[in-house]
Parts: sequence; C-alpha cells; structure tokens
Amino acid sequence: MGENSTAELIDLRKSLGLTQAQMAERMGVAPRTYQDLEGERAAVRDIHMRAAERAALDIAIERGNPMLAPAPVRRAALRLAQMILGLDPIDHTPSPPPETKTAPRPE
Repeated sequence: MGENSTAELIDLRKSLGLTQAQMAERMGVAPRTYQDLEGERAAVRDIHMRAAERAALDIAIERGNPMLAPAPVRRAALRLAQMILGLDPIDHTPSPPPETKTAPRPE
C-alpha cells in the first residue's frame, strides 16, 4: 500500500464528513497516528484501511445511508445478509436447507 492508500484514506474520511480526530477515534488509533498516516509519515497498512472501512460501515448504518460504505464493504455486507436470510447470493431465492442426519430413535 502506498500513496494510493493514503489518498483512499483521505477520500474516505472526507466523504464521511469527519475530521482527522473523529476518524482516528472511529478507527481506534491515536489522533497523532492518524495524522502521520495522512501526512505520509507512516505507511498506510492493510489493517488501517480495514479499520477505516469498518468505521465507514458503522457510520453508514448510523446515518441510514449505505452509500457511505465503500463498494467492496457493501458487497460483503450484502453477501452476509443473504447468507443470514438463507438466500442464494446469485438469484436471491431461498437456499435449500442443509441436509441433516438424524439418529434413529430408540424403540
């Protein structure tokens, strides 16, 4: 991850309407750490992007606006919801229940 990740992090924060301090709090990092990420004094690692995406998902839910979450996060959330609802992820029809083996009843 390099400059692109720094730009992605900044763009995500701005799209959420957060200050650096607010984004730092949402991500669970110190404000100085976040400033270092945006200022390219520290490398933006995958864990930072995942924390920022999770923050965006939380904010999207809080504000009732799913478009605030990045597209990959929305797709993953949709797949999870489909699994929870027992829907086939392709055609949205109920999936057949998993086969279960039942032990014979003693007589």
